[in-house]
Amino acid sequence: MHEMFDQRRYLIPFRATLLPQIFTDVLIIGAGVAGLRAAEAARAHGDVIVVSKGGIEQSNTYWAQGGIAAVLAEDDSVDDHVRDTMDAGGDLCDEPVVRMVAEAGPARIRELIDWGMRFDRAGRAGVNGAATGHDAPLAFGREGGHKHARIVHADGDATGRELALTLLRRVKTHDNVRVFDNCFVLDLITLDGGAPRCVGAITHHPKYGLQVIWAHATILACGGAGQVYRETTNPGVATGDGIAMAYRAGAAVADMAFMQFHPTTLYVAGAGLSLITEAVRG
Repeated sequence: MHEMFDQRRYLIPFRATLLPQIFTDVLIIGAGVAGLRAAEAARAHGDVIVVSKGGIEQSNTYWAQGGIAAVLAEDDSVDDHVRDTMDAGGDLCDEPVVRMVAEAGPARIRELIDWGMRFDRAGRAGVNGAATGHDAPLAFGREGGHKHARIVHADGDATGRELALTLLRRVKTHDNVRVFDNCFVLDLITLDGGAPRCVGAITHHPKYGLQVIWAHATILACGGAGQVYRETTNPGVATGDGIAMAYRAGAAVADMAFMQFHPTTLYVAGAGLSLITEAVRG
C-alpha cells in the first residue's frame, strides 16, 4: 500500500467502545442489484444488514435504461452470447466469468419473473387470441454488440428501475434483512495481527451519527467512481468510496482502468447529462 495509507489507516480517529454498536451476521455495503441480490442469498445464513449511501433511486442499477441480456430465445445459444461478449470486449474480458454469467442468465431472469418483475411482452394482448400478461412470450430486443435479439426490457427503457424495485420488495419480505438508507460507510474495520480480517464497518447516519456495525462477513457491493470525472452519466453518489475503503483495508484492487459510463448522452454545456436509450444504438 501507499505510504500515506500506512500512516493513516482510517479516515477518522474513533473508539469503537464509545460508539453505538450494531451486530449482524452479514453486512452488505451497497443497495444496487449486486447488494440486494447478495442480501437475498445471504439471508439463508443469518441476519443481514444492507447499507446504502443514498436511497435506492440513486443507484446505478435504478438509472440503467438498457435491458438485460440472456439466452432465452430458441435460436440463441450460450456459446453465441459468450462470443459476442468477448468480441465487444476486445478480448479483454475474463472468459470463464463471461461464460458463468451467460450460463446463469436464463435462470436469473426466470427467478426475477417469479419474484414479480414485469418484463415487456411480445405482441398486443388479446389480439387474434394471443396470450396476455405473463402468458405472452417475452419481447426480445437487440442492442449494440449482440448478434441475436436476446435483450429483455421492462417498461421500455426503465429496466433498471423495475429491477431495483423488484429486488427491494423481495428482500423487505424477509424479517432477518434490514435496509439502512442514507447510511454512509466511512471505513471497513479490520483486525490486526496475521492476515487482515474484516469484522464490520464504521458508518455515519444523519440521524444517528457515527455507528459501528459488527459482522461475521462483509460484502462490498458498492458503485463505481464516475464522479471523479468532470463529465459522467453516473449518479452523484458514485464517488468510489468502496474502492477507497477496500484499498485502505489492504484488499487487492484490479482493472481500475475500466470505468462504466452510459456511452450515449445529450450534451448541453453547463447542464446535467441526459441519457439516450441504448436502443438508439441497437
